[in-house]
Amino acid sequence: MIEMIGEVWYPIIYFKLSFGRQDKFENAVKQIQQKLGYSKDIKKPDLIKQLGQNKETYEIRQLTYNLSRWVPQRFIRPWFADELRGMKDQFVNKAIIERANRDYMKVSKPSLYRFLDGNKIEISPLWEGYLLLRLKILKGFTYWHLISYLQKRNPNVANITTKLFPPEQRQLLNARKFWDIYISSKGCIQCIYSDQSILKETYSIDHFLPWSFTGHDQLWNLVPTLKEVNSSKSDNLPAVNYINDFVALQYDAFHTVQLRVSGRSNLLEDYSVLFNQTLSEINAMKLDEFSARMLDSIKPQLQIAKNMGFQNNWVYHK
Repeated sequence: MIEMIGEVWYPIIYFKLSFGRQDKFENAVKQIQQKLGYSKDIKKPDLIKQLGQNKETYEIRQLTYNLSRWVPQRFIRPWFADELRGMKDQFVNKAIIERANRDYMKVSKPSLYRFLDGNKIEISPLWEGYLLLRLKILKGFTYWHLISYLQKRNPNVANITTKLFPPEQRQLLNARKFWDIYISSKGCIQCIYSDQSILKETYSIDHFLPWSFTGHDQLWNLVPTLKEVNSSKSDNLPAVNYINDFVALQYDAFHTVQLRVSGRSNLLEDYSVLFNQTLSEINAMKLDEFSARMLDSIKPQLQIAKNMGFQNNWVYHK
């Protein structure tokens, strides 16, 4: 049960995905995070270890009790569908346990596992070889249906597939090249959050819309800032008064870099994807048109992220 908490920690706590109203995991995991104070990006092995050390706390005992009360029995209900048809719900769990233990070694149709004392199950030897041999296929089948399940309950969220697991290494090489070219051409620029000077040697790259919301590193969402500002912002949503400065910086950076990359147009491909236009068409835009197109994309995403529970209206205080 604790390992199941580890599986859903990142989708729920880090990426703020919803598992739907009927699912009890979401509230329980959030309560555990609030009561025990675990970091949202805690490593899975560390999380499982700490949950094991705190397994007698009320929140964890209540969650594991609710799961053990229903999940192991109902998971194998299809094995005994004919026998259980029409049975009153309060008798179903007991009937499943009896039949699972009865058919544990039944050659023609063995139950997947049997129930042992102390909230334990034991996989049937007749199933074990099948499961081990086809584990990758079964995992793929499971994740496919989990993605479909989550997409229905998070219809406005992109990149669901990247939000089932802890985040991988960020791919910021192109972003670093892009902003190096821009800052070198300007000599020095101002941070949109703090108004402090940014030099080529000292800047950090911030995701204007948090990476834990977007799940991508596309250039149009990235902006140079200072390390301490980036740390302060974390995965909060910036206040709306930063948007115009952000868009104006993107406009100037795009046109400045466009003049200097000529034969390396793939560096700016993210803008073509966002605007669904060629680089030459984007280059011909005036600031007003460029801003309007950017805002049409950013503002709805800010609202969606706010609705998901991301902290909004962040302002930098030195």
